[in-house]
Amino acid sequence: MEGMERNWMKSLLFYVASLSFLHICHGAAPQFGGLPTAVTVGEQETADRLIYTLTVTDADNDAFSCKILSSTPATTSFRVLKDPITTKFGVYTNSINPAFDFATTPQYLLTVECDDNTGNKPTAVLTVNILDGDRLTFSNIPATTTHAALTTGDNAAIYDVDATDLLNHTPLTFSMTSLPATTSFKIDATTGAITTARELKFETNAAIDLYVTVSDGSISVTEKLRVQLTNLNNIPTFTNLPATISVNENTASGTVLHTLTSYDADAGATLSYTWTVTPPAESGKFTFATNTLQLSLTSGQSFDFETRSSYVVSFTVTDTMATTGPIDLTVNINNINEPCYFDKSYYYVSLAEATAGSVTYNPNFLVRDYDGAASYSLSFAAGNNSNRFSIDASSGIISFAVDYDIDNSAMPSNVILTVVCTDSTSTTGTSKVEITITDVNDNAPSFAQSTYTITVDQYDTAGSLMGTIAPTDPDTGVNGEFSCSGSSSASSATTHYSIGADCGVYLLSSPSGSLAYGTISRFTITAVDKGSPALTGTTYVDIIYRETTTTTTTTTAAPSTYNFWDDSGAVAAFSIAMVLGAVLLAALLYYLLRCCYTGMCCGPEPCDFMECCRGYERPRAQRRLVTPEKPKRPKRDEFDYWREDSGHGSLDRYEPSRRSSPLRVHGPREYKDLPNSNRLTPTDIDFQPRRLLSSRPPLAVSYY
Repeated sequence: MEGMERNWMKSLLFYVASLSFLHICHGAAPQFGGLPTAVTVGEQETADRLIYTLTVTDADNDAFSCKILSSTPATTSFRVLKDPITTKFGVYTNSINPAFDFATTPQYLLTVECDDNTGNKPTAVLTVNILDGDRLTFSNIPATTTHAALTTGDNAAIYDVDATDLLNHTPLTFSMTSLPATTSFKIDATTGAITTARELKFETNAAIDLYVTVSDGSISVTEKLRVQLTNLNNIPTFTNLPATISVNENTASGTVLHTLTSYDADAGATLSYTWTVTPPAESGKFTFATNTLQLSLTSGQSFDFETRSSYVVSFTVTDTMATTGPIDLTVNINNINEPCYFDKSYYYVSLAEATAGSVTYNPNFLVRDYDGAASYSLSFAAGNNSNRFSIDASSGIISFAVDYDIDNSAMPSNVILTVVCTDSTSTTGTSKVEITITDVNDNAPSFAQSTYTITVDQYDTAGSLMGTIAPTDPDTGVNGEFSCSGSSSASSATTHYSIGADCGVYLLSSPSGSLAYGTISRFTITAVDKGSPALTGTTYVDIIYRETTTTTTTTTAAPSTYNFWDDSGAVAAFSIAMVLGAVLLAALLYYLLRCCYTGMCCGPEPCDFMECCRGYERPRAQRRLVTPEKPKRPKRDEFDYWREDSGHGSLDRYEPSRRSSPLRVHGPREYKDLPNSNRLTPTDIDFQPRRLLSSRPPLAVSYY
C-alpha cells in the first residue's frame, strides 16, 4: 500500500512538473478582449464589409494570427483579415456576395481562434445576428481627400460622409477614430461632416486614416477615409540625441557637460526648448542655456557617485507648430577616489601636564570615506608644537611625546593641531584638534633663604609691617597661590609679633620695657599652596629687638625730574606763543617796509623824512589838472570899480618891492603846486593880506 502511494505521489509530481515545463516553454497565450459579444449585420450586406474588430494581446509579444475556426451553422460568409495599417484583426463579410437569408439563418455563432505558434490557441465566440431585409452602407467612402497643411485653418471642412439605411432607420449616428492618433480632426455625429479641430500646420503626419463608423441603432458599419496633407511644416529635431555621456564625480561646478545641436528644414524657423531631469529632485544640479544649448553642472553643485550614479535629462524642441521630444540624454557618473573626512571639523582635548606617554586621551575621531569602507591612518601635521604630542595611527589616542610642563610658561597651555587622515591611495583629509593642558600641583612653595632676620626698635609702633618673607611657587592658577602662617616656641615672641597670611611679619605690641635689647625671637614660617593635594614649604625668621639712638635726620629733596616736553599743556602753550610771535614778526616787517618806501605817513605821497630810502626815487604819479566850475560873480556895487582903479586892497603898502609886478592879472591862471587842479582863477582864491615874512620874492597877485 505504501509503495502504491509512493508511486502515485511520484506520478503527481511528474505531472505538475511537466505542466510547469510546458507552461514555461509555451509562454503566455494570446488573450481576447471584448469577446464573447454580438453584432448585427443587414441581410442585404455587401462583400468585404468589416463587421467587428478583434482585440487580441500577447503578454510575450509573440506574433500571432487569427481565423474563424468554425461557424454554427456552417457558412463561408465570414472571414478574418488583418488591417495592414492598424495591424489589427477583424471579422469581415466574404469577398463573394455573402447571400444572407434571414428566413433560413437569422444568426451565426463564429468561433475565432488566435495562434502564437507556441502551442497556445485560445478561442472566443462572436455572435452575428442577421437583420431582416436591411443594409447600412456608406455612399462616398472609402475615399481619399487632400489638403494643404499650412493653409488649412481651424474648423475647415475636410469631407462630408454620406450613409444610407435600406430600411430608412433613423437617426444615423457617426463616430470616428484616426490612425496615427491625432487631435486634428472631428466629425459631426449627426451629419457626418468632418472638419479640422485645429490648424493643420500643427499636424506632423502626411497621411491620416480616419475610420468612420455609422450606426442606425442596430447595425454598425466602419469604413476608412484617408486625409493626405501637402505643404507640411518640417518638424525640428535634435541631431545628437538620444545620447549617453559619462562624467567624473569630481567634475568642477560650472563645467559644460554636453552641447545639443538641433535642425529645422524650414529656413528662419525660431526654435524653443524645454527640459526636465529625472529624478526631479536633482534638477538643481544642471543648468541648460537655451541660447547656446549647453548643459552644465550648476555652480556650487557637485556629483557624488555613492549617492547617485546616473541622471536622465530629457529635452524637447518646438517651432511653435510641431514639437519633437522629449528625447533623453543619459548622464552617467564615474566613481573617483575621494579623500577621507572627519565627522567633525573641530575636536577638543584636555590633558594634565605629565611625563611622556604617562597620560592618554581618545578624542573618538570618526573617519569616513565617500568611496565606502577604506583603511586609513592618522597623524599630526607638522608645526605648532605638534612634535610634543603623539597620536596612534589607528585608534587616534593622543598622548605626550615629551615631558610636558607648563610651569613658568615653559610650554604652551593651549595648542591647536591639524589631524590628518590618509587613505590607501595617499589621499588626505584634515580636521582641527584643540588641546588644553592643565596645571598639576607638582611644586611646593619655596623660600629663597633658610633663615631670615628682621630688626625691631623701641620706636616701632604696634600694627606695623616689619617685613615680608615671600616664597615662590612656579605652578599656575590656584596651584601657584599660597598663604603663610607662623609659630614660635617662645610665648614672648607671640606676644609681640605675628606672621600674617600674606607672609608679612607684623608688630603686635612694642617690646619696649618687656624685652631686653638684643633679644632674638625665632618664628617658623609655613607656606601652604591651594592645590590638591596641598604642598608646603618652611623657613625661619629671627626677629631682633635692638636699641636705636636718636639722630638728627637731614632730608635732602630729590632732584626734580620735571621735563617740559613731557607736559602736554606746556607744549600747547608754547605752540600758541610761537604762532602769535610769527604773526607779530610779520606785522613788524610790513611796517618797516612801509617806512622805507613811503615814510611814516599814511597818504599816497612819499614823506621819507627819515631818509631811510636815500638813493631810491619813487616814481611820482602824474598830476591831473582840474578846471573847477567858474563860480557865479557876485553882483558888483558902485565901489568895486573904485577899488580896482585905486588899488585899494593891494599889497603895495605892505610890500613896496612888488610894485614892479603887474598889479592886475586878467584871466585864469595855473597853480601847479595845488593838487588835483590845473586851472584856477584869481577869484577862486580867498586872499587875506598879511605881511610875508619869507625872504622869497613876492607872488604876483591879482584880485577883482
